[in-house]
Amino acid sequence: MGGVQVLSHALLQKLDPVKKLDKIFEFVKKGEIVMIEGRLTADEETTLISKALRNVSGKFTGIEIAFLEGTTSKSIAQKIKDKIVKLLAGDRFGLTVIGPSKIIKEIKMNPEKLEILLK
Repeated sequence: MGGVQVLSHALLQKLDPVKKLDKIFEFVKKGEIVMIEGRLTADEETTLISKALRNVSGKFTGIEIAFLEGTTSKSIAQKIKDKIVKLLAGDRFGLTVIGPSKIIKEIKMNPEKLEILLK
């Protein structure tokens, strides 16, 4: 297992979409888990998964992607507050974890926590 790379939203925002996904993919392909401040777009996730599928081999078996958005709100006031934060933060709201499926056994998600089980 390689390690964990934490990539800030500011770093990724400087890169064009192709270079952004290439950077993420190269870390994952080397066996590292990537944690990203914020969320990938649906198109970016699709492109990243497609890239992984094209590169599946004996050494690289694919990727796992999970997103943690934050707590689920019960009160109307908290829901409104969460919506405002999401409007202001945009795609920076939350945490995305991407890793090679060869080392990630399972990702368990619920709205308040993310559990990553390694092989």
